Amino acid sequence: MHVVIVLIVTLLALRLLYRTVLDFPPYPGSSPLQGTDVEGLMDEDRFWGLIHESRRRSRGNYEDQIEELTELLEGERLQDIVAFQRAFIALLNRANHFRYWESAYALNWGCSDDLFHYFCTWWIGQGKNKFYWSIRFPSLLFFFAARDSAEPYEGLEYVAGEVYERLTRREIPLEDVEYTDTGGRIFNENLAILKHPGLAFFAW
Repeated sequence: MHVVIVLIVTLLALRLLYRTVLDFPPYPGSSPLQGTDVEGLMDEDRFWGLIHESRRRSRGNYEDQIEELTELLEGERLQDIVAFQRAFIALLNRANHFRYWESAYALNWGCSDDLFHYFCTWWIGQGKNKFYWSIRFPSLLFFFAARDSAEPYEGLEYVAGEVYERLTRREIPLEDVEYTDTGGRIFNENLAILKHPGLAFFAW
């Protein structure tokens, strides 16, 4: 019993550190964007640089991160704002899979399609290493994901479009970009919490 308690306390301490201070190690694998159908993407290093800088400036506060990303994109060229949004949508498409929806369902004790979409936008906002590592191993979401409602998850996806429209008074040109259908097999909602007890019971 003592060993179990020590293990739980250690995991919760690591979770606190990864949520507030630490990043995951550099991701060594290939990009999840390989083979994407979305064209005209911003260079990944540049894209993630903007995400990381907005998160650094906001000190991990998601609402502040939205404001910081807005300020950063206002300094970019129009074509780069479009390229950023295209990359963001490509990453959303990559995350749109029932495997990850199941994790979000357990985390929130229920998860509509809208909430899952908003969750994925927040997930991208956590940065390259956390996003890529947990795309590969969804159980790692335990170390930084937090139960929340749909409203606080929402916002980051809209920044580029709002900046572009404010600068040009036109909608951002994304006519040829499509959001993909959810991949994989639908999960059993009754089993999701049992399969992810860490997310369901400890990820507050």
